[in-house]
Amino acid sequence: MRAIFISYRREDAEGQAGRLFDDLISHFGEDTVFMDVAGIEPGRDFRRVIDEHVASCGVLLAIIGKSWVDATDEAGQRRLDDPLDFVRLETASALKRDIPVVPVLVHGARMPRADQLPTDLTELAYRNGVELTHARWDSDVQVLIKALSPHVASLQQGSDGTPEKAAVPARSTPKTDDGATSPRAAPAAGKNSLTLVALSLTAIALGAGGYWAYRNSAEQDRYAAEKALAADSDRLAQENARKAEADKVAAEKARVAEADKLARDRANQQAESDKLAAEKAKLDAERRSLERAKAQAEAEADRIAGERREADKLAAEKAAEADRVAAERARLARAGWRSHDFPAPNGGLAVFRIMSDGNPACASYNAASCLWGVTYDKLDLSRLRPLVCGDAHRARWGVTGYEDPKHWCSIARRLRPVRAE
Repeated sequence: MRAIFISYRREDAEGQAGRLFDDLISHFGEDTVFMDVAGIEPGRDFRRVIDEHVASCGVLLAIIGKSWVDATDEAGQRRLDDPLDFVRLETASALKRDIPVVPVLVHGARMPRADQLPTDLTELAYRNGVELTHARWDSDVQVLIKALSPHVASLQQGSDGTPEKAAVPARSTPKTDDGATSPRAAPAAGKNSLTLVALSLTAIALGAGGYWAYRNSAEQDRYAAEKALAADSDRLAQENARKAEADKVAAEKARVAEADKLARDRANQQAESDKLAAEKAKLDAERRSLERAKAQAEAEADRIAGERREADKLAAEKAAEADRVAAERARLARAGWRSHDFPAPNGGLAVFRIMSDGNPACASYNAASCLWGVTYDKLDLSRLRPLVCGDAHRARWGVTGYEDPKHWCSIARRLRPVRAE
């Protein structure tokens, strides 16, 4: 009989199961622990061997990793839903026989809930478990060994401590000197036979009483071992709960620290983003200011260029006007126009010429009044309508202008200027 049966799923926790097997046989001995890879002889039906070992073991350790509940077969079906799944058969067999089943959690696995298990395994959800971690493996295994030790000791005592039967002493029959049986020995022999029978019955009764006393003692030891295992399981559960709470607090602290770090990182990123945004806004403002200054400079340049063009235009117009005046003067000079400062009572300076009929004519815009004081360069030649002495003068003023020798007409005729052609 092997006291400890290790049940595990290869793809879920094979390494941890093998390591635990080595630690347990190192402490309890190789004949105390059963695991399929090392405990089944070649050629035997492993299903029957497993059932026999489960039926005869004192405690079953169910190694549960993270994929123990959800492991699937090649068809994608969950293995625990298969009634012929060996892990399910091993665990269900132990639960059905009311053999203590200890869930051993590895890889950070959690206890499965009852609603995750098939009907014949739902009791597993209510069994106190232990946790084996990589960081605390040796200490965790020692806790498990301490919890298993009373149960292993009880099974070993039950298999090796059968009480021996009491020995009954033999009595000899008295004889005579010649070797014959004494006549008075016959009644004694009958009495001795009755005594022997009584002693035998007493020995049998004592043996039966001893056997029943031993059996009751073994049952009490088994009950005490199971009670001790339950107490240890409760203690382990409390320790696991405390460790889980400590892990939870540590995880929460780590989460808060990480959240604080993320918040600081976000704040730094936001500050950097705000700084970059401010610098960008400053650069945009400077760019717009430069663009405005450039636009103003361009507008000023355009204005100056416009003014320069306007000045050039005016200069060109003035030059053209000067050229026109010069040309007009030349034309007037060629046409016989000249100027003279006539004495009183005349009006002073006047531009005049001698017409083809010999009569003088002054520059005028209405053929009635001379343009007194207007020089050649001030005349608008396009408006000239000369006032001619003689008949035209008489028609306007009632005299020809020759009656008075001081009249401009008489003076102009005496100056004999070049006549117009």
